[in-house]
Amino acid sequence: MAKKLLVIAMLFLLLKSNNSGSDMKIESPPLNEKSFKNYFAKDLKFSTKNVTFQDLLKSPGSDWLVYHGDYQATHYSPLPEINRENIKNLVVKWTFNITDAPNLRSSPIVHNGIMYVTVANEVQALDAETGQWLWRWQAYKERGKGINRGVAIYENKLFFSTSDCRLVALNKMTGDLIWSTQYATSGQGQRYFSTMAPLVTKDRVVMGVGNHNDGEGGFIVAFSVSDGKELWRFRALPPASSLHGAPTWLTGSYDPATDIVYWAIGTLPDRQRSNPESYLPNAYHDSIVALNAKDGRLKWSVRLNKQLPMDWDPNEPLILTEVNNRKVILLADRNGIFYSIDRISGQIISTNPFVKEIEWNSKKRLCPSIRGATNWMPPSLSPITRLVYVTTLEGCAGEDNPFIIKAIDSASLKIKWSYFTRGTNVAAPGLLATAGNIVFGSEGSGHVVAIDAVNGKKLWDFGTGRAIFGAPVSYSLNHRQYISIVAGSDVYTFGLHKPAAK
Repeated sequence: MAKKLLVIAMLFLLLKSNNSGSDMKIESPPLNEKSFKNYFAKDLKFSTKNVTFQDLLKSPGSDWLVYHGDYQATHYSPLPEINRENIKNLVVKWTFNITDAPNLRSSPIVHNGIMYVTVANEVQALDAETGQWLWRWQAYKERGKGINRGVAIYENKLFFSTSDCRLVALNKMTGDLIWSTQYATSGQGQRYFSTMAPLVTKDRVVMGVGNHNDGEGGFIVAFSVSDGKELWRFRALPPASSLHGAPTWLTGSYDPATDIVYWAIGTLPDRQRSNPESYLPNAYHDSIVALNAKDGRLKWSVRLNKQLPMDWDPNEPLILTEVNNRKVILLADRNGIFYSIDRISGQIISTNPFVKEIEWNSKKRLCPSIRGATNWMPPSLSPITRLVYVTTLEGCAGEDNPFIIKAIDSASLKIKWSYFTRGTNVAAPGLLATAGNIVFGSEGSGHVVAIDAVNGKKLWDFGTGRAIFGAPVSYSLNHRQYISIVAGSDVYTFGLHKPAAK
């Protein structure tokens, strides 16, 4: 009798696991508590000043403290030293190689002379003036093989997400672990992972999640910066539905004046795009949502796509700005449409195509490309020109799809100029506009390029010989402006050449 009961109990557990999909968990191995420090850099002195919320509000300036430079995701630097007249004197100041790292996606964070660059499950700290390696924190004994886009910084902490969805807080000076919290797990029926840079909003750290557009639904979650305690969680799909996907894997934008977070939510798997449940009231796939950052309550949502033929979801950066005295979100969407959205109400104000061909319904021709008309790579908005600079992918599915950098008027949404890049479309580079009226970007040929922000003419380039997937950032030290970008497994940092005094 006892044996029969044991068999029945085992069968019940097996069936329960197979049916629910969420009962089988893969536990993460223990985290390393200490970083690997460079003994030879122990005598270098750096300021131990904490990062305040006011510092984050002022970014970027001499530092680059937020993933997109600022909370509005403009990816713009107000530093004017490097300009159209002296760009010819731009040279490599230093490089740093992260041994055996895959093609980097990281946008460096820079504070008080220290640069933080990431790989999957790994954070590197460098001297931002010389490239000297300071310390490395590696989450696990085995190096990660995936990608990561960066850290967030606040107070004395760096916030970083491991590939298996552990949010960690590290001491920004030493790299040692302060706290960690697991906010999602993978296993049967679950496919959660993370590649994103966290977003700090006052005393909270906000995260999204990736799920390959499948498995359990995506969510947005906030934690306390002091101890990692979960504060709220917003789910992208109704919990009782059969819908999957709706990932939230790209860093959102934030309006500190209203304490509202704006986030893009991805699409459903191919097999579910025509599912009647996709129209349920609490299904937020293919949408932009505005959430109260304090408690995660929904302010509004707007659905951009209905039954698109493939993964053209809006997981692209959301630029917050004002156009004609109206607070708006500007979005170059993967579906080929540029949107202007009222960020108070969520109403779509205007739209305009930013690629030549859009064909969503034809069985013979599908446009834009499979990867979309653009993707996660950061665009940039210049307050000087009022142009949005976007890396676009022209053409249709099954064709050659060249990358073209385009300047789009933030008011009319019309294209003002186009710059045709060289090389392949394997990489996915982002852009940086500066007060020097320059747009820094890169090409599939492995060249970093500087383009005139007004007319789109190339002013300067440098061949790295590497595939470039990251976006440039800018900062200054000792009154000198620098431009940094990851290329392949290297960090390249440029500055103006100044001849030695005679």
